[in-house]
Formats: sequence, C-alpha cells, structure tokens
Amino acid sequence: MRKVILIITVAIGFFIPLSVFAQEKIGSFDVTIKINSDASIQVSEQIKLDFDNLPGKHGIFRDIPIKYAARGGNFNLRISDISVSDENGTLYPYTISYPSNTIQIKIGDPDKLVSGQILYIINYKINRAINYFDDHDELYWNATGNEWQVPIEKSSAKVILPNPIEKMQAQAACFAGDFGSQAPCLGIDYEYQTDNQVNAVIFTQPSLFTPDQSLTIVVGWPKGIVAQPSVLQNIFDTLKDNWILVLPLFTLIIMFYLWRTRGRDPKGRGTIIAQYEAPDNLTPAQIGTLIDERVDQKDISSEIIYLATKGYLKITRTENKGFIFKHEDYLLEKLKEPDDLQNFDKKIIDGLFSHGDHKTVKLSDLKNIFYKELPDVKNKIFDSLILSGYFPEKPSKTQGKYIIIGALLLFGTTLLAKLLGGIIGTFAIGSLIASGIIIIIFGTVMPVKTKRGVDAKEYILGLKEYLQVAEKDRIKFHNAPEKNPEHFEKLLPYAMILGVEREWAEQFKNIYNQPPSWYSDSLGGTFNSIILISALNNFNHSSQAAMFSAPGGGAAGGGSGFGGGGFSGGGFGGGGGGSW
Repeated sequence: MRKVILIITVAIGFFIPLSVFAQEKIGSFDVTIKINSDASIQVSEQIKLDFDNLPGKHGIFRDIPIKYAARGGNFNLRISDISVSDENGTLYPYTISYPSNTIQIKIGDPDKLVSGQILYIINYKINRAINYFDDHDELYWNATGNEWQVPIEKSSAKVILPNPIEKMQAQAACFAGDFGSQAPCLGIDYEYQTDNQVNAVIFTQPSLFTPDQSLTIVVGWPKGIVAQPSVLQNIFDTLKDNWILVLPLFTLIIMFYLWRTRGRDPKGRGTIIAQYEAPDNLTPAQIGTLIDERVDQKDISSEIIYLATKGYLKITRTENKGFIFKHEDYLLEKLKEPDDLQNFDKKIIDGLFSHGDHKTVKLSDLKNIFYKELPDVKNKIFDSLILSGYFPEKPSKTQGKYIIIGALLLFGTTLLAKLLGGIIGTFAIGSLIASGIIIIIFGTVMPVKTKRGVDAKEYILGLKEYLQVAEKDRIKFHNAPEKNPEHFEKLLPYAMILGVEREWAEQFKNIYNQPPSWYSDSLGGTFNSIILISALNNFNHSSQAAMFSAPGGGAAGGGSGFGGGGFSGGGFGGGGGGSW
C-alpha cells in the first residue's frame, strides 16, 4: 500500500508546473546616497529582483513616500531627475503615478515578459530630506522600506558626504527589522579619503529581511557642510506643503469684502447740525440702542427717568436702616397706567410693579427679580426700531450668523483635535481656529443701519452737540428753545443717555432751584440742577445693580535618529514595491 501511494505521488509530481514552486525575492538591495552641498541628496537604488520562473511578469514597481505628517503639519519631499536603467546603462521604460502619499515608479513594458534575475538601478534626486539641529545636521533615511511584497536576502547603504570630515565628527547609527525596532544593523564601516578623513559611511545587513522589515540609517555631520534653507525659504516651503495655512488670510479677505459690501452703514449727510429735540420722538432707550446697536443697562435706567418725566411714575430717594450702616435706596411709585406708551415702555412699567401692591416698589426689592423681564424689554426695543425702519434686522441676529460659523470652526476644531489626536496637524488646527476667530471678530461689526437709521444717528449727534455746548457758545445756535425748567427736564434723559448730563445741568444751575414733581428727596437739603444730576446718576448706578442682577449658580518627522530616538522604518525614505 505504501508503495502504491509513493508511485502515485511521484507520478502527480511530474505533471505539476515548476512555477508552483517558484518564489520571487530580492537577492540584493544596495543604496548609494550622495549628499550635496546644496542640501539635496542623490539616491541610487540597485535592486536585483529574482522573478524565478513566475509567469506573466513585466517588471517591478517602487513606492517612495514623499508626503509626511511632521513638524506640525504636512512636510513634503521634492523628488526629481528620475531615471531607471540596467547595469549597462540601458534605460528601462517606466511610468509615474502618485497613490496616497507616495510616488510610484512602475518599471517595465506591458508588452514584454521578464524572468530570472534582473537588476534595476533607480536614480532620483531628493530635496528637503536633511534635518537641521543646533549642533549638527543629519540624514535619517529608511533605505529599503517596510512595504515590499517579497523578502530581501541582503541589503546595504552607502552615504557619501559632500566633504571629508574628521572621524570623531562623524555620527552613524542604523536599525534593522520590523517597523519600530531599535535593533542595530549588522555592520557600520567608514570609507576614508586620508588616514583620519571620513568620506563615506557604509551600512550592511547580510541577513534576510521579510517583506515587512527594513534597513534604516542615520548619518550626522558638523554644521556648515551643507547649506541650510533661509527663514524665507522655509516659510515658502511650509506654505506650499500646507495650503491650509492660507485659510486665515483667505478668510480675512472674504470677511473684509463682506464687511465692505454688507457691513457698513449707508452714507449720511456727512455734516452734523445742532438739533433741539430727539428725532422722530424716539425715547432715550431707542436713541442709546441706535447709537451703539445694543441695549445697555444705562439705556433701561435712563428710560425709567424718561418715564418719570412723562408723569408715569415718581422716584423718591430714601434710606434703609441696616444693623450698623444706612443704605441708600429709591422708592418707585406708579402714577398712571401706561396705556398710550410703546410696548417696551409698557413692559418696563409692568415689570417694575408686578410685585407687592403693584403701585410702589423699592429698587432694592427688584434684585434677582427684574432681570427676567430684560430679554423681552430688549427685544421690544429692537422690534420698535426695525418696525420704524432704522435697522433692517436685529443686530444680534446679524452677528449671530457669523458668530455661530466662527464658533463652530473654533470649538469644532478643538473637539476634533481631542477626539482624533495627531491625525489633525497643528497647522490645520491653528488655521481653522484663527479663521474662526476672524469670522467672530468681523461678525461683531457686521450689523448695519438703514439710511433712515444713519440720518437719525446724525440727528442725535446734532442734539448731543446742542446739549453739551457751553453757555458762552450758545450764541452760535439760532432759534434755540427758551431755557426753562420744563425744557431742562424734557431733554435731561437724553443728555444722560448721551453722557453729557453734567454739561446740560451746568446751563440750568441758576434757574433750576426746586425738585421736579416726578422726583423727591426725603433726606432734604439744598437743591439745584447739579444736585439733581448727581442724585439721578446715583439712581442709575443703583438701578443697574438691582435690576440687572441675577441669582448666581453654585460651585460645581523632524526628530533626530540619534539619542535613543531612532528606529527601523523611521526618518524619510522607506516605502516598498513589488512585481507586476
């Protein structure tokens, strides 16, 4: 029975093609690298590939990495002067493509088959492969690559220096094996020009490499032997490799264009003419909002004084007795219903007197209460100005569109950087964040007024000029209203919103000597327009502190290959290849 099985096995063997037992391999992989004084390197790879008797083979392909994620972003090598020949200098046909981050050199003729041992000499020039450090420069190069489809029986690398250097000045290291291995290669030798002058460093690895193993070499030399790129050249190369760095500039240009075309107010008259009343019967809160495009605390507190001058409420200065000290306070008394007022004024009065007896309230009692009414009050002020044609839309809505986009870039990039780790480079993160900040900054100045809004603002500035003029200059104003207490009180809230209340009061200090009907001081004392302004400013500060307060929450590729940093597969170069 055993003899029968043996006879059958031998018989079958005669009919099995020899190609079944054929195995493709690289008999030798020898690399020569000449370092030029201009910091370029000339690489010559001699790859002897044994196709054995494998059918249907046309040649080989060589993948060389040229794009790296390094130094905070993308770092690309510049490859040129590619040629492929045999040992006699006869050129092989080849094509070039760029899959992923590599350049692929596909060597051979699709109409011709190859077999046996063939030597391919691949020559190319590389720029930007030199690493520069404070005390030396170096080449850190993966000579064979970790991505070959076939084993490499033996390999070597020779690095020729641009000028001979002293033996003690030469640095050399090599690593062999799997990616990340720090095991040294089997041999490092030096080629001497004279007794102590090193001309080249030679690395050898006479043992087998499996397809995922490589020879990586590091050679260092003193500074000054090869040229180092200027700062300007480094900037140019970095921008060329990292177009995303241009994104902030592009964003700045776009946002500047949008601001010029959409974010600037229409042109007004261009001249400020003195005015003696508010435009279009606008209230102080509306004027303050029209001036700076936001509703401030001062706008609301001045509006309360305006409502008092209109007879809707009375302000009385009082004192609260504390355990040790007395505290100034103000009593607000509602005098009539706000039936004929605008919606925001009705909301202010309703918010002030929504507690207690609904007719009187202490300013201090509004603390942590009135703040709930503020969003609706602010919205109603803006609504009134939009309805009257001073704004095309709410300024915060205009700002919000850009701020949301900017914030998404800003915080979205930060979140992605944390989630994805080193996948997103520093340059990309910085560019996206900078672009987001630019959008947010421009977003704050994008709100615009209509033509009517611009005219009203110029009118308001004319009113401000009239309110702050000194007595000696009043002769410049023709047909100015008569100076009397009624006129003083009418424009007082506007003077406060425009920040010229003291200048306005100074003009009436000799004719205004008794409190108005809408204000009283239970503490008594002398009275004039200056004292009234001082008291109302105190009221403004107190009302802002009380009405705007809310309850607080509770606490609730360019590294060195020396010094332990080198490994097999590190540095530039590498890649792999196979047959086709």
